[in-house]
Amino acid sequence: MKLSDLVRAERVVTPLEATTLASAALVLVERITATGVVDDPDKLRSRVEEGRGEDIVMLGDRAFLTHYRSDAVLELVAAVGVAAAPIARDETDAESQQARLIVLIVAPPRQAARYLQVLGAFSRLLSRPDVVEAWLSAETPAEIAALPALGEVEIEPHLSVRDVMAIRPHTTHPETALRDAARDMVRAGVGGLPVVDADGMLVGMLSERELMRHMLTNAAFLGGGRGGARSEPARHGAASEHTRRTVRDVMTRQVLCVSPDQPLAEVASVMSNKDVERVPVVRDGRLVGFLTRGDIVRKLIGS
Repeated sequence: MKLSDLVRAERVVTPLEATTLASAALVLVERITATGVVDDPDKLRSRVEEGRGEDIVMLGDRAFLTHYRSDAVLELVAAVGVAAAPIARDETDAESQQARLIVLIVAPPRQAARYLQVLGAFSRLLSRPDVVEAWLSAETPAEIAALPALGEVEIEPHLSVRDVMAIRPHTTHPETALRDAARDMVRAGVGGLPVVDADGMLVGMLSERELMRHMLTNAAFLGGGRGGARSEPARHGAASEHTRRTVRDVMTRQVLCVSPDQPLAEVASVMSNKDVERVPVVRDGRLVGFLTRGDIVRKLIGS
Protein backbone atom coordinates (compact mmCIF):
# COMPACT_ATOMS: atom_id res chain seq x y z
CA MET A 1 0.00 0.00 0.00
CA LYS A 2 1.14 3.53 -0.81
CA LEU A 3 -0.25 6.81 0.46
CA SER A 4 -1.47 7.47 -3.07
CA ASP A 5 -3.90 4.56 -2.54
CA LEU A 6 -5.48 6.44 0.36
CA VAL A 7 -5.57 10.01 -0.93
CA ARG A 8 -8.28 10.00 -3.59
CA ALA A 9 -9.74 13.02 -5.31
CA GLU A 10 -13.25 12.30 -4.02
CA ARG A 11 -11.90 12.59 -0.45
CA VAL A 12 -10.13 15.90 -0.97
CA VAL A 13 -11.75 19.24 -0.13
CA THR A 14 -10.28 22.42 -1.59
CA PRO A 15 -10.90 25.12 -0.71
CA LEU A 16 -11.83 23.89 2.76
CA GLU A 17 -14.33 26.30 4.32
CA ALA A 18 -13.84 26.22 8.10
CA THR A 19 -12.66 28.53 10.87
CA THR A 20 -11.47 25.96 13.43
CA LEU A 21 -9.83 22.57 13.37
CA ALA A 22 -12.94 20.97 14.87
CA SER A 23 -15.21 22.31 12.14
CA ALA A 24 -12.66 21.37 9.47
CA ALA A 25 -12.55 17.78 10.73
CA LEU A 26 -16.35 17.58 10.52
CA VAL A 27 -16.28 18.81 6.92
CA LEU A 28 -13.87 16.00 6.08
CA VAL A 29 -16.06 13.50 7.93
CA GLU A 30 -18.97 14.52 5.72
CA ARG A 31 -16.81 14.02 2.65
CA ILE A 32 -15.75 10.47 3.56
CA THR A 33 -19.33 9.68 4.58
CA ALA A 34 -20.42 10.59 1.06
CA THR A 35 -18.01 7.99 -0.35
CA GLY A 36 -19.74 5.12 1.47
CA VAL A 37 -17.11 4.00 3.97
CA VAL A 38 -18.90 5.21 7.13
CA ASP A 39 -21.30 2.76 8.75
CA ASP A 40 -22.60 5.12 11.45
CA PRO A 41 -22.12 8.83 10.58
CA ASP A 42 -23.63 10.12 13.84
CA LYS A 43 -21.31 7.96 15.91
CA LEU A 44 -18.27 9.13 13.95
CA ARG A 45 -19.28 12.78 14.29
CA SER A 46 -19.70 12.33 18.03
CA ARG A 47 -16.25 10.77 18.26
CA VAL A 48 -14.68 13.70 16.41
CA GLU A 49 -16.56 16.25 18.51
CA GLU A 50 -15.02 14.82 21.69
CA GLY A 51 -11.90 16.79 20.76
CA ARG A 52 -9.33 14.73 22.65
CA GLY A 53 -5.83 16.16 22.60
CA GLU A 54 -4.29 12.80 21.66
CA ASP A 55 -6.33 12.81 18.43
CA ILE A 56 -4.27 15.66 16.96
CA VAL A 57 -0.69 15.85 15.72
CA MET A 58 0.51 19.36 14.92
CA LEU A 59 3.37 19.60 12.44
CA GLY A 60 4.67 23.08 13.15
CA ASP A 61 2.65 25.58 11.14
CA ARG A 62 2.50 23.20 8.17
CA ALA A 63 -0.37 20.83 8.86
CA PHE A 64 -2.76 19.23 11.32
CA LEU A 65 -3.08 15.45 11.42
CA THR A 66 -6.38 14.43 13.00
CA HIS A 67 -6.77 10.72 13.62
CA TYR A 68 -9.48 8.54 15.13
CA ARG A 69 -10.17 4.87 15.72
CA SER A 70 -13.85 4.03 15.57
CA ASP A 71 -16.02 1.10 14.63
CA ALA A 72 -18.25 3.64 12.89
CA VAL A 73 -16.08 3.19 9.77
CA LEU A 74 -15.79 0.07 7.66
CA GLU A 75 -12.15 0.47 6.60
CA LEU A 76 -9.11 2.67 7.04
CA VAL A 77 -9.62 5.89 5.13
CA ALA A 78 -7.94 9.29 4.76
CA ALA A 79 -9.28 12.67 3.70
CA VAL A 80 -7.42 15.90 2.95
CA GLY A 81 -8.53 19.52 3.18
CA VAL A 82 -6.69 22.64 2.04
CA ALA A 83 -7.99 25.98 3.33
CA ALA A 84 -7.44 29.34 1.67
CA ALA A 85 -6.37 30.86 5.00
CA PRO A 86 -4.84 29.29 8.12
CA ILE A 87 -7.30 27.44 10.34
CA ALA A 88 -6.93 27.84 14.10
CA ARG A 89 -6.91 24.94 16.48
CA ASP A 90 -8.90 27.13 18.88
CA GLU A 91 -10.44 30.36 17.55
CA THR A 92 -10.87 31.74 21.09
CA ASP A 93 -7.10 31.69 21.62
CA ALA A 94 -5.17 34.38 19.74
CA GLU A 95 -1.98 32.33 20.03
CA SER A 96 -3.57 29.06 18.94
CA GLN A 97 -1.68 26.89 16.45
CA GLN A 98 -2.71 27.41 12.84
CA ALA A 99 -2.26 25.60 9.52
CA ARG A 100 -3.90 25.48 6.10
CA LEU A 101 -3.48 21.76 5.50
CA ILE A 102 -5.68 19.24 7.35
CA VAL A 103 -5.38 15.46 7.08
CA LEU A 104 -8.06 13.22 8.61
CA ILE A 105 -7.33 9.51 9.22
CA VAL A 106 -10.02 7.15 10.47
CA ALA A 107 -9.80 3.40 11.00
CA PRO A 108 -11.76 0.61 12.73
CA PRO A 109 -10.12 -0.81 15.91
CA ARG A 110 -9.14 -4.04 14.14
CA GLN A 111 -6.76 -2.04 11.93
CA ALA A 112 -4.96 -0.37 14.84
CA ALA A 113 -1.42 -1.17 13.67
CA ARG A 114 -2.01 -0.20 10.04
CA TYR A 115 -3.67 3.00 11.25
CA LEU A 116 -0.52 3.90 13.20
CA GLN A 117 1.65 3.08 10.19
CA VAL A 118 -0.40 5.43 8.03
CA LEU A 119 -0.29 8.14 10.69
CA GLY A 120 3.49 7.82 10.86
CA ALA A 121 3.83 7.89 7.07
CA PHE A 122 1.80 11.09 6.77
CA SER A 123 3.76 12.64 9.63
CA ARG A 124 7.09 11.94 7.94
CA LEU A 125 5.87 13.07 4.54
CA LEU A 126 4.47 16.36 5.81
CA SER A 127 7.71 17.15 7.64
CA ARG A 128 9.07 17.99 4.16
CA PRO A 129 8.44 21.68 3.32
CA ASP A 130 8.54 20.96 -0.43
CA VAL A 131 5.67 18.48 -0.12
CA VAL A 132 3.56 20.87 1.94
CA GLU A 133 4.18 23.66 -0.56
CA ALA A 134 3.14 21.41 -3.43
CA TRP A 135 -0.10 20.50 -1.64
CA LEU A 136 -0.89 24.12 -0.87
CA SER A 137 -0.17 25.18 -4.47
CA ALA A 138 -2.40 22.52 -6.05
CA GLU A 139 -5.68 23.99 -7.29
CA THR A 140 -7.97 20.96 -7.60
CA PRO A 141 -8.64 17.73 -5.69
CA ALA A 142 -7.32 15.76 -8.66
CA GLU A 143 -4.01 17.65 -8.55
CA ILE A 144 -3.62 17.00 -4.83
CA ALA A 145 -4.37 13.28 -5.21
CA ALA A 146 -1.85 13.03 -8.08
CA LEU A 147 1.12 14.58 -6.27
CA PRO A 148 4.17 12.34 -6.94
CA ALA A 149 5.30 12.41 -3.28
CA LEU A 150 2.27 10.32 -2.28
CA GLY A 151 3.40 7.50 -4.55
CA GLU A 152 6.88 7.54 -3.04
CA VAL A 153 5.70 6.51 0.44
CA GLU A 154 4.97 2.81 0.80
CA ILE A 155 3.36 1.30 3.88
CA GLU A 156 5.05 -1.93 4.86
CA PRO A 157 2.59 -4.83 4.60
CA HIS A 158 3.51 -6.33 7.97
CA LEU A 159 5.34 -5.36 11.12
CA SER A 160 6.11 -7.81 13.89
CA VAL A 161 6.54 -7.19 17.60
CA ARG A 162 10.32 -7.57 17.25
CA ASP A 163 10.39 -4.53 14.91
CA VAL A 164 9.11 -2.25 17.68
CA MET A 165 9.87 -3.79 21.09
CA ALA A 166 12.54 -2.56 23.50
CA ILE A 167 15.27 -5.21 23.51
CA ARG A 168 16.83 -4.56 26.93
CA PRO A 169 14.00 -3.39 29.20
CA HIS A 170 14.34 -2.45 32.84
CA THR A 171 13.51 -5.45 35.02
CA THR A 172 13.32 -6.39 38.68
CA HIS A 173 13.53 -9.62 40.68
CA PRO A 174 11.02 -11.30 43.00
CA GLU A 175 13.17 -10.88 46.11
CA THR A 176 13.95 -7.19 45.50
CA ALA A 177 12.65 -4.94 48.27
CA LEU A 178 9.44 -3.34 47.06
CA ARG A 179 10.66 0.12 48.04
CA ASP A 180 13.81 -0.33 45.93
CA ALA A 181 11.81 -1.53 42.93
CA ALA A 182 9.49 1.47 43.21
CA ARG A 183 12.49 3.80 43.24
CA ASP A 184 13.88 2.06 40.16
CA MET A 185 10.60 2.65 38.34
CA VAL A 186 10.62 6.35 39.21
CA ARG A 187 14.26 6.84 38.25
CA ALA A 188 13.84 4.99 34.95
CA GLY A 189 10.62 6.85 34.16
CA VAL A 190 8.70 3.65 33.41
CA GLY A 191 5.22 2.59 34.44
CA GLY A 192 5.97 -1.09 34.94
CA LEU A 193 8.75 -3.62 35.42
CA PRO A 194 8.80 -7.24 34.26
CA VAL A 195 9.78 -9.53 37.13
CA VAL A 196 12.34 -12.18 36.17
CA ASP A 197 14.10 -14.92 38.11
CA ALA A 198 17.83 -15.70 38.08
CA ASP A 199 17.48 -17.53 34.76
CA GLY A 200 15.67 -14.67 33.01
CA MET A 201 12.31 -16.42 33.12
CA LEU A 202 9.31 -14.12 33.43
CA VAL A 203 7.49 -14.74 36.73
CA GLY A 204 5.31 -11.66 37.09
CA MET A 205 4.78 -7.98 36.52
CA LEU A 206 5.09 -5.00 38.84
CA SER A 207 3.26 -1.91 37.63
CA GLU A 208 1.97 1.34 39.05
CA ARG A 209 -1.35 -0.41 39.58
CA GLU A 210 0.12 -2.97 41.99
CA LEU A 211 2.12 -0.28 43.77
CA MET A 212 -0.98 1.87 44.18
CA ARG A 213 -2.93 -1.03 45.66
CA HIS A 214 -0.10 -1.69 48.08
CA MET A 215 0.13 1.98 49.09
CA LEU A 216 -3.61 2.22 49.71
CA THR A 217 -3.55 -0.95 51.82
CA ASN A 218 -0.54 0.34 53.70
CA ALA A 219 -2.31 3.62 54.44
CA ALA A 220 -5.32 1.73 55.79
CA PHE A 221 -3.14 -0.42 58.05
CA LEU A 222 -1.39 2.69 59.38
CA GLY A 223 -4.63 4.33 60.37
CA GLY A 224 -4.95 6.53 57.28
CA GLY A 225 -8.66 5.78 57.05
CA ARG A 226 -11.47 6.98 59.29
CA GLY A 227 -11.36 6.13 62.93
CA GLY A 228 -7.58 6.00 63.28
CA ALA A 229 -7.86 4.21 66.65
CA ARG A 230 -4.91 1.84 66.24
CA SER A 231 -2.28 1.99 68.97
CA GLU A 232 1.21 3.27 68.26
CA PRO A 233 2.84 -0.21 68.65
CA ALA A 234 0.29 -1.66 66.25
CA ARG A 235 0.98 1.09 63.77
CA HIS A 236 4.73 0.64 63.96
CA GLY A 237 4.30 -3.11 63.61
CA ALA A 238 2.23 -2.66 60.47
CA ALA A 239 4.76 -0.18 59.09
CA SER A 240 7.61 -2.59 59.74
CA GLU A 241 5.71 -5.40 58.02
CA HIS A 242 5.12 -3.31 54.92
CA THR A 243 8.67 -2.03 54.65
CA ARG A 244 9.84 -5.67 54.58
CA ARG A 245 7.66 -6.50 51.59
CA THR A 246 9.31 -7.66 48.41
CA VAL A 247 8.28 -7.53 44.78
CA ARG A 248 7.02 -11.11 45.04
CA ASP A 249 4.44 -10.05 47.66
CA VAL A 250 2.85 -7.44 45.41
CA MET A 251 3.49 -8.38 41.77
CA THR A 252 0.77 -9.83 39.58
CA ARG A 253 1.33 -13.30 38.19
CA GLN A 254 -1.40 -13.02 35.59
CA VAL A 255 0.54 -11.34 32.82
CA LEU A 256 -0.48 -10.89 29.19
CA CYS A 257 2.61 -11.88 27.19
CA VAL A 258 3.33 -11.77 23.47
CA SER A 259 5.82 -13.40 21.14
CA PRO A 260 8.42 -11.39 19.19
CA ASP A 261 7.14 -13.00 15.99
CA GLN A 262 3.50 -12.00 16.44
CA PRO A 263 2.11 -9.48 13.92
CA LEU A 264 2.06 -6.01 15.43
CA ALA A 265 -1.46 -5.51 14.10
CA GLU A 266 -2.69 -8.42 16.17
CA VAL A 267 -0.92 -7.33 19.35
CA ALA A 268 -1.93 -3.68 18.98
CA SER A 269 -5.55 -4.76 18.63
CA VAL A 270 -5.37 -6.93 21.77
CA MET A 271 -3.69 -4.14 23.76
CA SER A 272 -6.36 -1.71 22.65
CA ASN A 273 -9.31 -4.01 23.32
CA LYS A 274 -8.03 -5.07 26.74
CA ASP A 275 -6.83 -1.55 27.63
CA VAL A 276 -3.30 -2.83 28.32
CA GLU A 277 -0.53 -0.24 28.39
CA ARG A 278 2.49 -2.58 28.25
CA VAL A 279 3.29 -6.24 27.59
CA PRO A 280 6.39 -8.38 28.16
CA VAL A 281 7.75 -10.14 25.08
CA VAL A 282 8.78 -13.73 25.78
CA ARG A 283 10.21 -16.73 23.99
CA ASP A 284 9.92 -20.12 25.72
CA GLY A 285 9.04 -18.30 28.94
CA ARG A 286 12.18 -16.16 28.88
CA LEU A 287 11.92 -12.36 28.68
CA VAL A 288 13.37 -11.07 25.39
CA GLY A 289 11.78 -7.62 25.15
CA PHE A 290 9.07 -5.23 26.25
CA LEU A 291 6.39 -3.40 24.27
CA THR A 292 4.34 -0.35 25.23
CA ARG A 293 1.76 1.75 23.43
CA GLY A 294 4.25 4.62 23.46
CA ASP A 295 6.86 2.44 21.75
CA ILE A 296 4.44 1.72 18.94
CA VAL A 297 3.51 5.35 18.41
CA ARG A 298 7.10 6.63 18.55
CA LYS A 299 8.35 3.95 16.17
CA LEU A 300 5.68 4.45 13.56
CA ILE A 301 5.69 8.23 13.66
CA GLY A 302 9.47 8.18 13.48
CA SER A 303 10.34 10.36 16.44
